Amino acid sequence: MPSAPIRVLHVEDNRIQQALVARHLATVEEYQFTIHHVSGEEAAVETFRQGGYDLVILDYHLDQGDGLNCLRRIRRADAIVPIVAVSGVATSEIASQLIEAGADDYLGKKTLDSETLGQSVRNVLARAKAFRSRFSALEHCGGFAVYTPAARE
Repeated sequence: MPSAPIRVLHVEDNRIQQALVARHLATVEEYQFTIHHVSGEEAAVETFRQGGYDLVILDYHLDQGDGLNCLRRIRRADAIVPIVAVSGVATSEIASQLIEAGADDYLGKKTLDSETLGQSVRNVLARAKAFRSRFSALEHCGGFAVYTPAARE
């Protein structure tokens, strides 16, 4: 278990769904989570901009605001933070819109369980860590790596 808990911003206006996601996250043995709940788009963006979040779990349908627009606004504020979008109205079109807008993963609420959410969280956290490591290495060497076929030889 890591020394510091993973700080999660959970954007969800339904208290039952908030509790369900918290219970699912509690089963992910390799991580400890500290979850902060907000229920609408404006609160989510304002809270996220205060900083310190390692993961965002975002509901597509919000009573206050729009989940897709919220995703875009959070992604503009931070291009790396892992974002898992969830929706009770799961369609391939909605999933595609969320991924195109910057979600790292998309899960339907109807099939959401501890195993599915746990695997998604593991994957998005690992990708973000790898990306940060690569970006940090590039910053330290003073530039960006450019792939050329000759570079492989």
